[in-house]
Amino acid sequence: MGGILIDRILSDLNKTEGIKGSMIVGKDGLVIASQLPSGVDSELIGAMASAAYGSAERTAAEINQGALEQMMIEGAHGKTIMVDAGDGILAVLTDSKLTYSHE
Repeated sequence: MGGILIDRILSDLNKTEGIKGSMIVGKDGLVIASQLPSGVDSELIGAMASAAYGSAERTAAEINQGALEQMMIEGAHGKTIMVDAGDGILAVLTDSKLTYSHE
């Protein structure tokens, strides 16, 4: 049941204008749920997102910024926003037109 609910939440999130895909990945890099565009390797993105988020967590701790809450990777064609989701990480892929504010 939990998997169906998570899939529904990701599907609803992906209906938001500017969002291309989303996923929940465990902090160990294993994909919990994924609603990514075709042609995107969810296993690879999950592993990379987990590694990037883990590195950012260690960096934030080392420079005394406390627990990492979210991080963003911004490229020419869009952004990837990663947010702590307890035992996992919510990763959201956007197009370049979406503006983002974490308030």
